[in-house]
Amino acid sequence: MRLVGLGDSITAGAHVRNEDTFLYKLGQKYGWSVANAGVNGATSSRALERLSLIVPQKPDICLIAFGMNDHVAVRWNEPRVPLQQFQDNLTTICRTVKHTGGLPVLCTIHPIIEGDASGYYYSRHPEEWYHDPLGAQRWIDRYSMGVRDVAEASGAPLADIARYWSDRLRDGVSLADLLLTEHNCGRKDGVHLTPRGHDLYAACLSELLDSYSV
Repeated sequence: MRLVGLGDSITAGAHVRNEDTFLYKLGQKYGWSVANAGVNGATSSRALERLSLIVPQKPDICLIAFGMNDHVAVRWNEPRVPLQQFQDNLTTICRTVKHTGGLPVLCTIHPIIEGDASGYYYSRHPEEWYHDPLGAQRWIDRYSMGVRDVAEASGAPLADIARYWSDRLRDGVSLADLLLTEHNCGRKDGVHLTPRGHDLYAACLSELLDSYSV
């Protein structure tokens, strides 16, 4: 079996060792060959441009994880990739993977630490640009809902990372243990995953993949 992860810096495993990434952990668990096609800063639109490089790899399973860059406001109330375009892009990616004989698996988006102008998400993206709905996390939630809609419409399996994380947070897991922070890495990041965050991705994806008896 060949597993390909198509995504952004979350998939790529920014700021952690390869052995700590969720793709590596899945490969080890199932004994599959793994290709990490995550690219820092990538959006679903950029992924369309790279599909011609993914198709020859003939993935049996292709994890599709975008949205963390698509939703970002580039000016007041304007996302980098509008929601409808984001959904159209995901639909095209799923269709292309299916045509190669692979199983596309869509992933929703984990929550962030919003912070303020002095640190974390809003130190890089002006808070006042996130107006409707109010706040970056609500924009992310809207894009996760868009992923769910595409999964339902296309029949692609859904790894609902957002919901899985929400459940773990309600159980007492701290978001500050799952995301890079000043305390665990010296960086006010609040977006990228710690090794424990990657563990949670792998656990969510494993539950889905086990249910498909892969």
